[in-house]
Amino acid sequence: MQINVIRGVLARKSSNETTSAETGFVPLTAGVYRIGSEVEGRLEVLRGEKPTVYLPLEKLREYEAAGEIEVIHTR
Repeated sequence: MQINVIRGVLARKSSNETTSAETGFVPLTAGVYRIGSEVEGRLEVLRGEKPTVYLPLEKLREYEAAGEIEVIHTR
């Protein structure tokens, strides 16, 4: 599966909530990203050479409904 980020969104740097709110987010710029596995209710967003970030499933649904992210199902 992949996601197409149409407008930039925020993703988490960590798969859990232990990171502070000030440093726990990273911008996910427009582009197509591969999705890894689900970890603690968050999808791994694989960004090539950059560190993996995490998108909560709730946020993914919100971003998709708002037209900010498109989910691309691949085989």
